[in-house]
Amino acid sequence: MAVVVLLFLIAAAFLAVALIGPYRLYWRARPRTAGQPSEAALAVGRVAAFGAAGAFVFAGCSAQEAADLGAWTASEVRKASEDAAESMASDPQIRRDPAEGYTSLIEAAVREAGEGQGPSYHVSVERAGDGHSYAISADGSEVCMHVTEVRSAQGGILVPEAGGGSGSIATYDLTATVEDGAC
Repeated sequence: MAVVVLLFLIAAAFLAVALIGPYRLYWRARPRTAGQPSEAALAVGRVAAFGAAGAFVFAGCSAQEAADLGAWTASEVRKASEDAAESMASDPQIRRDPAEGYTSLIEAAVREAGEGQGPSYHVSVERAGDGHSYAISADGSEVCMHVTEVRSAQGGILVPEAGGGSGSIATYDLTATVEDGAC
């Protein structure tokens, strides 16, 4: 953050030089008989100062954007979690491993929903307790997702059985709510 402030301060100094003009800053202290630059040279100096100010503003904005992409904010974690909850509700799901629950599904959905908001490797999803509550955290920001599963009215997924018939694997419709803070 200090780099961003420094870049904007340098840009402000160049902008001041461009607006005030090099004549007032330098030649005012010199006697009138000294060799003074031409008006064209002063104009070129002003344009160069504006250009340098613009370059430092661009560098400051780029540094700020890079710093922002390197971390998640609390609102970004919540928004990505809400988007993940919506995407999980769109299709019926197969019941997951009882020990893990829907942890991997939620983590993949949050990473996909939060793409471009922060580094995906900072996202962590852990099951909170024995129920279907999951703690979602990234860069110190944490939300809690509560998942409710209801057996899908669509039936399930048909799979062949060894005896030549077919069976089905039950699917579940998921609904999820997101709350701020730990579970």
